[in-house]
Amino acid sequence: MTTKKESSSYKKFLMYLSAVFVLLLGITLILAWWPDVVGFFRGFLGLAFALAGMVMLYILNNRK
Repeated sequence: MTTKKESSSYKKFLMYLSAVFVLLLGITLILAWWPDVVGFFRGFLGLAFALAGMVMLYILNNRK
């Protein structure tokens, strides 16, 4: 019969292995799809600048 401490350390070890696996999978997918990642960030930056411009125009238009 396992003690509570052994069970806890085993669960912690499994969580550590799972976290390392997910981290490596994420890095691998980012590197595999690098052009798409760059395109996504470019699109996000374009959208952010467009929204910032609209907010600035709205603020300037409503100033007294």
